[in-house]
Amino acid sequence: MKKMVCIIVSVLVAAAVALTAFFAWLYLHGLSGMTSYSSPSDGQIRVACVGDSITYGHGIRNWPEHQYPAVLSDLLGDGYHVQNFGASGRAVQNDSDQPYTATDQYKKSLEYDADILVFMMGTNDSKPENWHDVTAFKEALHRLLDSYVTPGHEPVIFLCTSATAYFTEDADGELAGFDIRPAVVDEIALAAAEVAVERGCHLIDIHALTADHPEWFSKDGIHPDNDGADAIARAVCDAITEYYQ
Repeated sequence: MKKMVCIIVSVLVAAAVALTAFFAWLYLHGLSGMTSYSSPSDGQIRVACVGDSITYGHGIRNWPEHQYPAVLSDLLGDGYHVQNFGASGRAVQNDSDQPYTATDQYKKSLEYDADILVFMMGTNDSKPENWHDVTAFKEALHRLLDSYVTPGHEPVIFLCTSATAYFTEDADGELAGFDIRPAVVDEIALAAAEVAVERGCHLIDIHALTADHPEWFSKDGIHPDNDGADAIARAVCDAITEYYQ
């Protein structure tokens, strides 16, 4: 009996270790969906990075250090507090399959009371079940950005166009990975640029930045690798530091 108990305990311990190791692997590769939140110190400029899985850092190796908001934090330095509010699979439009406004990340991003909002979303709006037309997308984007503006507080908005989407070898017709449509992502990027002009906010053209770098997306055609995340972080950093000069 004692031997059987020892065997059962050993099996349970081994299973617990294996499960812990598995979740650690998911976390380190940006696949867990988990996000760690921290509080800004007095005097720090609060930077909210809002977006989908590209902002979250899906598939990034050593995710805690190399997702683009983390790289951005290192680049900006101690005067800034950068928080990742990315949520994988989420879209701008509220009638999409997974609207960003239905997430805890959205609620937390509103509560964060950001001084700077870096917004990059729209790739998932290109899915066939989500896409209507440019007009509907622009109206939804305006509404979502408006929700971050409160009486007496309006963050400085840096609106990023969606990263370029690429077809991979297993692409099916107009669909790339995750049912993303690259041609519609191109339309969405142009629409976001128009919204930036209409609002008078800062535009960061991530779509153009990534247009000639398919090697950053070799894994699945949609999510940038560590080099792509680093390039996005540097583009955002340049825009923010230029504004504060």
